[in-house]
Order: sequence, then C-alpha cells, then structure tokens
Amino acid sequence: MRRPIEALANELERTPEAIKEFLRRRLPRDQWPWQTKPRWNRHERDAIERGQNPNGRTQAAFRKHKQRVEKRMDELEHQPLTVKQVAHDIGRSRTTVQRLLKSGYLRRFKGGIAESSFEAFLREHPHFVPYTKLPPAHREWLVLNGFPDPSASVKVPSVRGLLE
Repeated sequence: MRRPIEALANELERTPEAIKEFLRRRLPRDQWPWQTKPRWNRHERDAIERGQNPNGRTQAAFRKHKQRVEKRMDELEHQPLTVKQVAHDIGRSRTTVQRLLKSGYLRRFKGGIAESSFEAFLREHPHFVPYTKLPPAHREWLVLNGFPDPSASVKVPSVRGLLE
C-alpha cells in the first residue's frame, strides 16, 4: 500500500505540491497517485452542446472550458510580429527595422513588434516604405488594407457607385 503524499512530504520536509510536481515530471500520467480530471474531448463537447451530458460534467464546467479555449485562440490571433516579418512587409532589412524600433517609430510587444504599432507606422510614415521596390501584389495588399501609397500606382478601393 502506498503512503499518502502528505506523509511522504512531511518525511522529506517538502510541501505536498513539491512532491506532486516531482512525480508529475517523473511518472507517466496513468501512474500518478492522485485523481485527475478527465480531459475534454471533441465528442464530449459536441454532446454537451446538443444538451446531453455523457460524463456528468456541469454546464458551468463546460462554459469555463469554452472560455479557456476561446482565450487561447484569441491569444494566438494577437501574437507579436517578428522583426523579420516586418522587414519583409515593408521591403527593408532587419537592421532598418531595429533602427525604427530604437528611434520609437515601432513599439515592442511580448518580445516582438506590436501589430497596432506596425499599422500606425504604415499610416503615419509611408515615406519609410519603398513602395516602388515592393512587388505589385505587395503594394496592392498594403493599399487594400488602407495604408497610403505615395507613388499612387494602385487605386484606393471605393464603394462609390455601389450604393447608388
């Protein structure tokens, strides 16, 4: 018979949480000496959305799980841009992007570049972007996303005529 984790923790002069963390790292999941909540699977989520409850979970538990998943998805959408991505998007070198960061034209966010900062940079400082050197598809992408092109080789989209 196994001794309780609390007794083992007292004997080793550690906290029960430290013992659990050690065992969590060393033992496979199915050999942990404590009960774990079962993982959510797709079939269970679908059944709960249909009003069935195969594993006896509460609606509150399902809502909480759904919120965690949505939060993770939202965080994935708001990942910072890398220096390499920004350099490619504006047709400049990574060194130039580093200089723009240092001079304050771009702002850091979670170890990268904030997307809002990059958008503001494109709107307020189009003279830093060599539009004439960018491929036409790239220029068109920038203009269609609302960033001004000083060379005006691509027309800004308009809804005029569509609503009349």
